Amino acid sequence: MVLDLSMAITFVLLMNPRVFNGLPFHEMAGLVIAVAILIHIGLNYRWVINTTKKIFAPKLPRKTRFSFLLNILLLISMTTVIVSGILISRVVFPNLAIEGNHFVRGIHDLSANMTLALVGLHIGVHWQWIMSTCKKAFKSKEGKWRKGVIASAVLSLAVLAGGMYWISLNVKPSEGDFKPKFAEQNAPSFDGKTAGTMPTPPDGEIRDGKFRKERGSNNPLLALLTYFAIWAAIIIPTYYLEKRMLKNKRAKEASV
Repeated sequence: MVLDLSMAITFVLLMNPRVFNGLPFHEMAGLVIAVAILIHIGLNYRWVINTTKKIFAPKLPRKTRFSFLLNILLLISMTTVIVSGILISRVVFPNLAIEGNHFVRGIHDLSANMTLALVGLHIGVHWQWIMSTCKKAFKSKEGKWRKGVIASAVLSLAVLAGGMYWISLNVKPSEGDFKPKFAEQNAPSFDGKTAGTMPTPPDGEIRDGKFRKERGSNNPLLALLTYFAIWAAIIIPTYYLEKRMLKNKRAKEASV
């Protein structure tokens, strides 16, 4: 649960490339998410293997089959986000970046938005399980709060927040680290012939996003509130729709 919550918070912050110090945090946190996804799959490998074997079995519940297909789509979209992010990287993998990458950047943005929607749907489908697990994890059978578990969860989230803050302080901002090629080529020469000129970047470079200024606030709290609200708009109707379908199913079984 702590891992999933940490992934959710980090992913939401990744949706706004301006939070903290911009591109360095965005790319490094993206790699952290990639590792966390592998750990998440590893923790659930038994379910993955068993469901894969039974995916075409007639007795497999529809919810399980739907959840499996949803996870496949989520894995594809998340992989697309990570791979496309590497191909437009300017901090962690600058040597792998593709020139004229506005098409790849478009794929990156589109797959990120699709992943946001799929994660919301994923949480909505498992919301009842999430609430049940939280009650079991943080409360004993006698109804008392488990202070040790709560302390461990708070400490883990504090380490996550501290790590993000450390990155924002110790990694140089992206804007000062990367000089556009056209600026280097047209820099003032020693003879002063090009001094004082203001070159115009090529249209392709603008589309690539090299000279683009990200819009919106760089406040991480505002990013969390915005995207968690978007998730809530997906989770709430998904949860109640599933609840209604389950109620209708039980009514039919009772009538039979």
